Amino acid sequence: MMRLAYVLDGLRCACCGALNVLWLDQVRGLLKCHECGQKATVIVDGLDQVDALDTCGGDW
Repeated sequence: MMRLAYVLDGLRCACCGALNVLWLDQVRGLLKCHECGQKATVIVDGLDQVDALDTCGGDW
């Protein structure tokens, strides 16, 4: 089963300064502090659509 959120150990919230309270939700692309409620959008620089299609193995 896939976990929806991961605790980011060893990191502090930039707003409240609390340690080990940041959660990463990979599916929604959100980072949230469970202490103060601050949220941030996470942008992953990875595969673009062309690279994703090339790995399918089909002739497009």
